[in-house]
Amino acid sequence: MTGGTRETVLLAGGEVGPFGRFIDTTLEALTRPVIHAALQDAGVQHQDLQAAFVGNGLGGLIQGQETMLGQVLLADAGIDSIPVHNIKNACSSGSDAVSLAWSAIAYGQYDCVLVLGAEKMTHSDRSRAMSALASASDRRPTSPERSVFMDLNAERALRYMAEHKAKAFHFAMTAAKNRRHAGLNPKAAERQPISVDEILADRVVVTPLTRSMCGGICDGAAALVLVSGPFARRHGLSGPVIAASAVVGGMPQRGAGADAMAPNATARAASLAFETAGIGPGDVSLAEVHDPTAPQELLDIEDIGLIGRGEAVDYVERGDTSLGGRLPVNVSGGLASRGHPVGATGVAQLVEVGRQLMQRAGAAQVDGARVGLAQMAGGLLGNDSAVATVHILHR
Repeated sequence: MTGGTRETVLLAGGEVGPFGRFIDTTLEALTRPVIHAALQDAGVQHQDLQAAFVGNGLGGLIQGQETMLGQVLLADAGIDSIPVHNIKNACSSGSDAVSLAWSAIAYGQYDCVLVLGAEKMTHSDRSRAMSALASASDRRPTSPERSVFMDLNAERALRYMAEHKAKAFHFAMTAAKNRRHAGLNPKAAERQPISVDEILADRVVVTPLTRSMCGGICDGAAALVLVSGPFARRHGLSGPVIAASAVVGGMPQRGAGADAMAPNATARAASLAFETAGIGPGDVSLAEVHDPTAPQELLDIEDIGLIGRGEAVDYVERGDTSLGGRLPVNVSGGLASRGHPVGATGVAQLVEVGRQLMQRAGAAQVDGARVGLAQMAGGLLGNDSAVATVHILHR
């Protein structure tokens, strides 16, 4: 976002609930403790909240609550009478909610807001989740057993393999790395270690993706509190600054020419975010990126500009994207291992990055973390994501 005088926006605190398959747990039960924990972590009372922004992608199709899910969830947690903004934007629902909340504070509408991301994808009828996921695309499913996004990610992976020196082995190394990271995250859905050989030997979903390279159906919630600089000073609050919040739309005709890889929505969102923050990719200490499959992580960090085109393979081989490496990526475990409850993921990323910058990540702490980046890409429009978001935080 450009233009006008912006107020400083701080991430005062937040919480991520357990991610996993909780078929007998209601969405209200998933969100209630997360909301209260986020407020406590931030050091604010519910009476301090001036508005709430709620990201949820699939509640209308899975839970049957299409029009006022945020109000229902917040009232259950004892929060009412404030404006509640419900945001649906595919996998970027939560991160777009953060962006709208950031903008509202940055340009003077509010001083203290809650952002909630929540999704319950498990259902006794599995086809309901698959059908709901397909609604985030302009493609028709090729199989009732898998998401259209698995086909898309396989296409992207095969193209990357053809254009660079990537092998399925590199994708398996990335998946194994993120599972190791998830083992340090008590809230992650998949924490059991898995070897590269086991990943490669797993069931093929669609070539070159095996099951262990892919995320699955998941439930969960995350919440955070954003405040203005003056509010933080008045109330003695602290937290990392959200220096940039960029949202761009997809370009469905992208790829009609010789270069089918660029410029995509993620690349354009990253460019805008770096310009807004006044820093460059080389300043980033760690990144949380949208990786519904392992290959997508490699494409993401190149699209963002954190490394050059085709360099991700060397980074993976050297362990540079691992905790302790040159550029730790998805230290929380990423979408495939931490889990991807659609509306919650973008909010969870920001909470995780915020904890890193505040040196509160425990065993998963990135040494010397000063600048963190979170990227999400939602939906599918032609060959591009329908929406992409990039947030940059610093301490």
